[in-house]
Amino acid sequence: MLARGVRSAFRASRVSLAARERASLSFLGASDVGLEQFDDLTTMVPAARNPFYSTTRKPLNSFRFFSTTSSSYEGNGVIGIVRESYTKWERRVPLTPEQVRTLVRDHGYTVQIQPSNKRIFTNKEYEAAGATVQDDLSEACLILGVKQVEEDKLLPNKSYMFFSHTIKGQPENMSLLQSLLSSNIRLFDYECIKRPDGKRLVAFGKFAGIAGMINTFIGVGQQLLQSGYSTPFLNSPSSYMYRDLVAAKFGISSMGRDIANGGLPSSLEPLVFAFTGKGNVAEGAREIFELLPHKWVRREELDELKKSKGPHECVYGILVEQGDMVKLKSETMEEHLARKTHDVEHYRANPALYEAIFHEVMAPHVNVLVNGMYWDQRYPRLLTKSQVKDLYSEDNNSFLCLADISCDIGGSVEFLEKSTTVEMPYFHYDPLSDTVSDIPMSEGISVMGVDILPSELPRESSKHFGDALMPLLHEIVGEGRGEEVGEELKNACITAGGQLAENFRYIDQLKRDYFKAQDKIDSQEDHLMLELDGHLFDSGLINHVLDLIESNECKMEIVECNVGGVLGDTKKTTQAVLKVSNSLLSYGDLRAVAKKVEDLVELLPNAEAKIKVYGGGGNGAGGSTAKVTDLKQKQVLLLGSGKVAISFAEYIGRRDDRKVVVCGNVGEEVRDVTGYAKHAEGVVFDVAGDKEKLKGLVEQSDVVVSLLPAPFHPMVGEMAIESGVNMCTASYVSDGIQELDGRLREKGLKILNEVGLDPGMDHMSAMKIMDDIKARGGKISHFESVCGGLPAPEAANNPLMYKFSWSPMGVLTASQNDALYLRDGETVSIEGAELLNNARDLYSFPTMNLECLANRNSLVYRELYDIPDADTIFRGTIRFRGFSEQMYGIKKMGLLDDVRCEGGGEWRDVVAGMNVPAETKAFMDWLGVEKEGLMVSDRESVVKSFCSLLEDRMTLGEAERDMVLMHHDIRGEFSDGRLEKHQSSLQVFGEGKGGMTAMCKTVGYTAAIGTEMILDGDIKDTGVLTPMEKGIYERALDLLEGEGLVFEESCEVVQR
Repeated sequence: MLARGVRSAFRASRVSLAARERASLSFLGASDVGLEQFDDLTTMVPAARNPFYSTTRKPLNSFRFFSTTSSSYEGNGVIGIVRESYTKWERRVPLTPEQVRTLVRDHGYTVQIQPSNKRIFTNKEYEAAGATVQDDLSEACLILGVKQVEEDKLLPNKSYMFFSHTIKGQPENMSLLQSLLSSNIRLFDYECIKRPDGKRLVAFGKFAGIAGMINTFIGVGQQLLQSGYSTPFLNSPSSYMYRDLVAAKFGISSMGRDIANGGLPSSLEPLVFAFTGKGNVAEGAREIFELLPHKWVRREELDELKKSKGPHECVYGILVEQGDMVKLKSETMEEHLARKTHDVEHYRANPALYEAIFHEVMAPHVNVLVNGMYWDQRYPRLLTKSQVKDLYSEDNNSFLCLADISCDIGGSVEFLEKSTTVEMPYFHYDPLSDTVSDIPMSEGISVMGVDILPSELPRESSKHFGDALMPLLHEIVGEGRGEEVGEELKNACITAGGQLAENFRYIDQLKRDYFKAQDKIDSQEDHLMLELDGHLFDSGLINHVLDLIESNECKMEIVECNVGGVLGDTKKTTQAVLKVSNSLLSYGDLRAVAKKVEDLVELLPNAEAKIKVYGGGGNGAGGSTAKVTDLKQKQVLLLGSGKVAISFAEYIGRRDDRKVVVCGNVGEEVRDVTGYAKHAEGVVFDVAGDKEKLKGLVEQSDVVVSLLPAPFHPMVGEMAIESGVNMCTASYVSDGIQELDGRLREKGLKILNEVGLDPGMDHMSAMKIMDDIKARGGKISHFESVCGGLPAPEAANNPLMYKFSWSPMGVLTASQNDALYLRDGETVSIEGAELLNNARDLYSFPTMNLECLANRNSLVYRELYDIPDADTIFRGTIRFRGFSEQMYGIKKMGLLDDVRCEGGGEWRDVVAGMNVPAETKAFMDWLGVEKEGLMVSDRESVVKSFCSLLEDRMTLGEAERDMVLMHHDIRGEFSDGRLEKHQSSLQVFGEGKGGMTAMCKTVGYTAAIGTEMILDGDIKDTGVLTPMEKGIYERALDLLEGEGLVFEESCEVVQR
């Protein structure tokens, strides 16, 4: 039966391209026009029948850009703001909450904003400002974003504003441009909004300069360290680690005070920073540089300056002028240097008459080049590879760092060979061998080329951006306005009415060339998605649906089909998603076909089916959802209402066909977690004690998720088996859970374990790399994995540089566990008493000073990961550098001993007889243990009282953020002698201000995705499972990436 239905649907799909195109022409009154004449269509069709004909408008060259949809962009007072999806680091917004408040309060506008957990401003801040937080933006007449909007998220017949990156015909965005045209969208591109003098009105350039300069200090510090110099630059964090620009400037100023007070090493030459460019980028960079003690110098002073002896208590800056970069070929160097002025306009008009001299007159004296200049192929390069090689060949290796804020790959500075990332802002270039490495070199240049620098200062850059944007909005949004706009917006309008605007018609040919090259010329026809769930086959419903679609001459594509079966006495339903389209039908006609399918579903009650209809792309209005029957939602039972449960409930509770039942002992926590889900209810009871109530809830659920302490999992697992329900946990597989494996398999059930951060994301990201190496015939020779939950750098504001997001007792206990690992073929064993004395420095995140401690028994992963050939197997815990030394001192004092507190109950009595190590004294003073009146909490136990003190003094504040770091170093060897060195890094920050913590995101979202895969039937295996199988981790990692949890991966290949 299925075969007949599918065959008929595919027969309906076989409408030739030529026939569809002829039909389209017939619709336009041009049935006799040959297909080869499409380019001249507008000149051939009579005006009365040509909807694109105008006596004042030049015809376009491409029929495919036209739209029969009428253009109406009238304002209605409603502004929408999209959820940014371009990159996980895009936390900027087009309007801040305060700007939204002004629009709502002072102008009476409605602002609707899609919810997002990664914006610099929280959903609650926007709600407090008067915005409505919702996914649906269909009411808005203007929709704002920062970067490109995903094609499938575009709403037809709307005005949009965002950076489209299409005006140069960028190939990667031509498909987006096609969608904008086909959807009758009017796009205003921020990049093209300019003042009468030609300067951009809405831009982030200054903040690129500010962030780039802050990050420059990182590279300087690292490269000086490679040369044997420890300087205050080494402690400078990346710009994104500061909460805001005020904090960043305070941090840089503090570093400046260290330079002024202590000076730089006496043997270090004076550090010269050279700045190119005169625009906003250069202005921002100089603003930060001038927070340091500094002196501006001229080119003529450089020779003498470099001969001066240290220690230097300031840094030196020089502004690179045209005369420092190029000279006329017809002049001698002496003649050129004697000139007092240089003709900028002549150079711009005649660049071929000039040659580069920066490498001769400036580069030998410069330590750091901050590049913010415009450059294109007409002009000589500022610095080439051969020129910098000559410098190093002459034993002049003073050039330490290139900060190319312009990020012009292979541009004015030739050895900027690739862009870098926010997490890894530098690569390292060896001029003598012309090679690059992600590992710092003792002799070489640190190179930065981050292309999204303004996103590292999202708070201030968003305010600056919104201030410039606000005055322009009224022309588009105001009631009765919008059709006619002023010159600034008119010149920035790229598409409208299904056509390219006059100023941008040159993109037409670039776009056509792209689609021809990609073989992707597409009619962008309307379509609908039909989602069916029920007994589709044994009732015959699927065949009736397919026949109905065929009889209406529609194409049909089966996008997804999950066939149900019988589990015990229960018959599972089948889910199918069908894409229905017809290039000759309007959206309304397609919707009429869908209505027939909806009526058909109601006529076959034995199918017990439900249907949802989603409007698709093309020129249609789309976006509607029709729910014919209200069958029972899939119910997820969530046991545990701690902080991690928030992200779980938010993710699972997004869809209408799911309901989350949150269970916990504390009513306030349960209500808080429940509030994050779209469909949820809370149940407050003794989860561990009231087994009868728990069992009843398990029986009513489709999946039970235990975020309870691990010892409770086996009890919940027993109930799940008895109730025929699958289960999910974020904990390690315990002996008690493993014992359930046989019974689970007998009943066709599963318990998916270890779907959190560690364990969870560590397994999946590592196995992805290792399985790939093995699939290509390699073997794993080296495996190291480290992970840690830490305060964000700006919140690491105590001597221990740590904050507790879970039980201090757990942290202290873990720091005393025995450890076992393999290093270069040798087994290393560390007794728990000495673990803190065996921390090692960690350089996987070069912008931070970190260390790691060995984490229990790493050798078990030889078998779990199937890596028998590895000579190094190490798993570790990340801390800020100095944590272990201080904790070891605390241990030596006896504060980790479970003994009775001495004295009269005050802390000063407890520590009176203790020897305080020098490395721990600052921390003890900070805790105030010697001050009068600080009482112990439990006189029977020193360690319990100490834990209570730590929990009181060292938890994250309401506005503070936490941070999660994870890094893998995996090496694969191949029979041809190749060695692959794989690096994989994860860095996640919490939101602060009561938002989700990084630990909440990484644990909760991972567990939720594992649960979703069970609900959706993506996991076929039964028994006790972990996410180490390819079928699980591939899908899970993709979904995690959608939540902004992305591993940055790199691979270096060495021929041995």
